[in-house]
Amino acid sequence: MYGLYNFLLLSLSILLSPYILFKLATVPKYRGGLTQKFGRVRKGVLRRVQGTRPIWVHAVSVGEVMAAHPLVRELRKKYPGKKIILSTVTITGNFTAKQRVPEADAVFYFPFDYPWVVRRVIRKINPAAVLIAETELWPNFFRELKRQGIPSALINGRISPRSHGNYLRFRSFFSQVFENVTLFCMQSDADAERIKSIGADPGRVMVTGNLKFDQKILPVQAPPVTIAPGRRVITAGSTHRGEEAILLEIFVRLRKKYPDLVLIIAPRHPERFEEVGGLITSSGFECQRRTRLKGTVKDVLLLDTIGELRAFYAVCDIAFVGGSLVKVGGHNLLEPAAMRKPVVFSKYMFNFKEISEAIANAGGGVMVRDKEDLYVQFDALLADRARSAEMGERAYQVIAANSGATARTIEAVQGLIGGL
Repeated sequence: MYGLYNFLLLSLSILLSPYILFKLATVPKYRGGLTQKFGRVRKGVLRRVQGTRPIWVHAVSVGEVMAAHPLVRELRKKYPGKKIILSTVTITGNFTAKQRVPEADAVFYFPFDYPWVVRRVIRKINPAAVLIAETELWPNFFRELKRQGIPSALINGRISPRSHGNYLRFRSFFSQVFENVTLFCMQSDADAERIKSIGADPGRVMVTGNLKFDQKILPVQAPPVTIAPGRRVITAGSTHRGEEAILLEIFVRLRKKYPDLVLIIAPRHPERFEEVGGLITSSGFECQRRTRLKGTVKDVLLLDTIGELRAFYAVCDIAFVGGSLVKVGGHNLLEPAAMRKPVVFSKYMFNFKEISEAIANAGGGVMVRDKEDLYVQFDALLADRARSAEMGERAYQVIAANSGATARTIEAVQGLIGGL
């Protein structure tokens, strides 16, 4: 099966090479860390790990990096003599790791899953153990780790109901992949059952909880922009194509009832800033951009920066979390919850099922069915400030009630690290 996997991997790489080259030439984010992804380990990383066997933590992008941060922080306390390195896949994840995870001794890009590439990188780094966040299941990488006698763990593991069926179709292959993984630390009982049904050894599967609940999301000390006193704000975070147009349509309707209302839109992907700016303008509003803002926010603000979303959740009255009106799977609801804001999201939250259900069940947020329902819920929260404030407090309490995953994960993986 590995032979077939590598044949398909190489064939697709060759077949898609014209498209890939076009993307590399035209989209800067595709060029981020490219040589590292092909197996070059930066000299700075090698200097930091020279003569040691570091703990290697992998987190693909921003959400996973922030979820892994509490674990990296506690690993630093428990193993002060060991180096801890952190890899990512995306540019935004890499940037976030460098800015927000000072406990990591080095941050670098994760290699492509070609056999010769992962073999070279693993030999160069020679980690004591590798901890992979969520469901980054790279077959050649895990097999090479086992060949070199390096233990590995899937941490904060999750298998969404949507992806479960796809994994089951290739159960015979993933059963082989899972033989090379030492430990599976899953977010919930449902995740544990799903990964066992795909082929993971039940004796190596445990439930440790969701690391995202252990993020130390600090309060914001000062408003990031000037908003006139008394104006109410909706912050729509991590939005995707199709959502901004809906939000702007609803905003136009709401402004007729609430003329003091302000909308802040934070697209998930930086390459869409220009596109979203055009949508704002075509809706009849001046597009004020965060990077060019002078004076107070008037109507609609485009957050065209990275790493500031938490601050803009802090200044809002209602938070909408994107990737949920369209079939993306949602994004992290805990940042607005930590800012004590009522959290509104839609039905496509399969990547954050546990968190969204916990917040909704606690009365800290509301799931909307569609565009009209989103308008109704925004309207209701804007009309009832007391209810809105109470919902925000309930959202905040969910975080404290579900903490502890970091300690359980550390306890689970210390057998992989402690004796090395």
